[in-house]
Amino acid sequence: MDYRPEILEYLSTPGSWAIAEILAFILFFYCVADAMRQNDNNTRIYRVLELFGFIVYAGLFENLGVLSNTYNYSLDRLVMVGVVPLSLLMFEAVIFYSALRFAEIMKFPKWVIPFVVGVLAVLQDMTIDPVAVFDLHNINGVMEGRWNWTSHYDKMFFGIPFFNYIGWFLLMFYYTFLIQIGRNLYDKAKRKKMVGISYIIAAPLLGVALILSPLTRFLLFLDPIYPIHTSRIAEIGMLSLIGIISIAILFKYRKRDAIVDIKDYPIIWLIPLILHVFDIILAFSLKITIAYIPVFLFAGIHIGYLLYYFIRTRLSLKQIEL
Repeated sequence: MDYRPEILEYLSTPGSWAIAEILAFILFFYCVADAMRQNDNNTRIYRVLELFGFIVYAGLFENLGVLSNTYNYSLDRLVMVGVVPLSLLMFEAVIFYSALRFAEIMKFPKWVIPFVVGVLAVLQDMTIDPVAVFDLHNINGVMEGRWNWTSHYDKMFFGIPFFNYIGWFLLMFYYTFLIQIGRNLYDKAKRKKMVGISYIIAAPLLGVALILSPLTRFLLFLDPIYPIHTSRIAEIGMLSLIGIISIAILFKYRKRDAIVDIKDYPIIWLIPLILHVFDIILAFSLKITIAYIPVFLFAGIHIGYLLYYFIRTRLSLKQIEL
């Protein structure tokens, strides 16, 4: 019996999805190369392993999300990790890495760095999600996006549940926080390999434990005050509260003394720019009207925030040169 047609049908994937997946692989290994290039022999391997550790961490998180019937992914993808596309995990990893490098290069206090990474990741996701969810194709007779929210959620924020963005913030915040602790322990232990390996293994596992904790349910839904998924107002309130606190912290520490030439660190602006431009192109080429506003609004806020620091550091660099 010839199974080739079934195999080809399984391996086929819509063009826009395939382009997104290829882009994810390219950007991920660009980040790996940056981690190799920008660090010394004692830290290089751990920076790379942090990236792969994020893949494990996000993979566990996303698979749990599917198993809990929060959302699902079409299996018609190039590479899957369980029931989640590997490309999705890579996109999340490059967003984490680029935002973390930005926070480090701009010399934010270590306790502020998780907030910086969380806010920048949310701004990135606010253009990614409305495009990806409505990048619809007919898969075995069903119209599916790159990922699909289950039907019982009220999709009010450009078609996306409000708690999604809180979840994105926490996903990035937890891992960044744990990595900061791990790096500190590694340095205090005079860079012993066992300590380095231990924090690389521990960070993804502890991160998932935090995601599954009552703290996360409270921050997402105000549970147990309101049962999960029952109060849109609670979700909006928590998203607003986390946003206000994070923005206030970033505003307080907006004046950085970093003197850098951004040409030496393309990773901190090239990744966000490529992802935003990709979302804008897809939104208009595929006529995803619900995404028109967010792809420009939140891309503008994100890139504008980065430009603020780039201009400041550039002016400081010129003053030193003079």
